[in-house]
Amino acid sequence: MSVRFVLLAWLPALTVGACANRGMQAPVTEETGAGGVGSTGAGGSGDSSGGGGTSTTGTGGIAGAAGRGGSSGTAGGGGKIATGGATGTGGATGTGGTTGTGGTTSTGGTTGTGGTTGTGGATGTGGTTGTGGATGTGGSAGAAGKMGGTGGTTGAAGSGGATGTGGSAGVSGVAGMGGSAGAGGKAGASGNVCPLGGMLDCSTAGALKLPDGHVADFSPPEWNSSTAAWCDADGLRGPLFAYSGASPSAATATVDTTAQNLKLNLTVGATGYAGGGLTFESCVNASSFTSVQFTAAITAGSLTGCTWQVALQTQDQRPTTDTNPGGGTCASNCYRYPAVAGLTFPTATASTYREAYTLFTNPASSTISTPTQVTGIQWQVNSGSSGAGTCTVELRIDNIIFR
Repeated sequence: MSVRFVLLAWLPALTVGACANRGMQAPVTEETGAGGVGSTGAGGSGDSSGGGGTSTTGTGGIAGAAGRGGSSGTAGGGGKIATGGATGTGGATGTGGTTGTGGTTSTGGTTGTGGTTGTGGATGTGGTTGTGGATGTGGSAGAAGKMGGTGGTTGAAGSGGATGTGGSAGVSGVAGMGGSAGAGGKAGASGNVCPLGGMLDCSTAGALKLPDGHVADFSPPEWNSSTAAWCDADGLRGPLFAYSGASPSAATATVDTTAQNLKLNLTVGATGYAGGGLTFESCVNASSFTSVQFTAAITAGSLTGCTWQVALQTQDQRPTTDTNPGGGTCASNCYRYPAVAGLTFPTATASTYREAYTLFTNPASSTISTPTQVTGIQWQVNSGSSGAGTCTVELRIDNIIFR
């Protein structure tokens, strides 16, 4: 309160002094007094020294009132720095007639927060996944499931499933992924996939083991007419073969896709033989089983005058010169495969044959166990009656399996 009183008492005296010294000087332009920090600073007149701002801290942000400049006479000298109190912070000492700086520049207010960053929109859903094509039906299974029954009619090949339609693109956000194309229905025929043949490997690590012992049943998933090869679900694959000896013996081997079985048409002349079967493109280790089983029937002709047998082909009796597959180890006097001869004659109704490994001969006196090196299976008809017999027959073989 005492400070304000001194200032008020001092101001009139200053004003009077200023008026007395004007003379004929040109008017001095009024100037804005320098505001003290916080409190209002008194502006200096043209002649007189500007009063320093008081040291009292002004309230923050209120601009000081602009001091009115005195009439200009001779330009005021720089003016004495007022000693009336500590120089006010923020208000520069007024030089005579210099424009007083306004109050402390007010801050621009708290910087506005930029607003919550907008989320980029929900990621677009990927569109409805295309529905896969309906699985093609593989055709009704033939009625050959029962051992001893006649082969069933081949099921019609399943039609491939229609390709699934792609899902519609997602909206708002990342474009949705198109729906996956629908998987085509399983082909009705040749559905199994097997490696191509190459080199037979009957080692412990290389031989193929059949978990269920199944070899072939000539159903649509196993038989491929275009490649003339069979392929089972365990990866065992191979072609058919036929052979004969001593003219006029002859042999053919085909698959009846209607009856779904192997058809052997054999003609045997005197002292002759004829046969056919399956080549394995992988060496099979069937030692976890004890026998080989199949069904057989006669659909034309007769075995009268002949005998017939089943044989297991082995690596050590397959010639080294044979290919597709290679890997045979026999250098001479080959093809002496273990066999069970003198089988009973089948009839028109399929009969089941199950031949134990212990019944197979060992004509080559091999020291290698037969079931550890199986490379094929064959059926052979031989001339009977001490070589004088002849016969012509159509045999049907099916449901080949190790038991």
